[in-house]
Amino acid sequence: MLSAALLELERYDWAQLRCGCGDGAGHLPVTFRKLLEAKSPEDAVGYRLDGHVEVQSMLFEAAVPAVSVILAALTEELTPFVRSHFLVTLLFAVSGESHSSETGAGRESLDEECYERAREGLWVLYREAMSGDTENALDVLEIIEEDEIRFSRFRAALADRLAKQQKRRAG
Repeated sequence: MLSAALLELERYDWAQLRCGCGDGAGHLPVTFRKLLEAKSPEDAVGYRLDGHVEVQSMLFEAAVPAVSVILAALTEELTPFVRSHFLVTLLFAVSGESHSSETGAGRESLDEECYERAREGLWVLYREAMSGDTENALDVLEIIEEDEIRFSRFRAALADRLAKQQKRRAG
């Protein structure tokens, strides 16, 4: 099966990237594959991005390509728990800052790099907010959307749509 996320995953030399666990990020492709294939939470036990891409919102070099892989993955069929995990990781990536070890290695702008990468997937995130993990997608959009009027109108339209759906269910 052709997968945008797997194609994006293969673009990077993960072993050359620093990871929050202290090892190189060479193990992250396996983690991404396990998450992408997971059909239940049990399938993903032991495979998480937190502690690798970021640790308590402190970013590591692997975060930048991880943002691209996550955005590609959001265009695909994912189980809800994986979709949520990817969006929470994305939220930490766009709201975090470079870990002190990354700053010392000359990568003090990982937060800006993650922000710019995430902006490349702006419309993927809008789609996600309409039909997927709404709250987490809106949290990311609130950070990366530079057009405040567009975001406000979208949020209002989304709230209106949800109110109408609830009214139909109740009535």
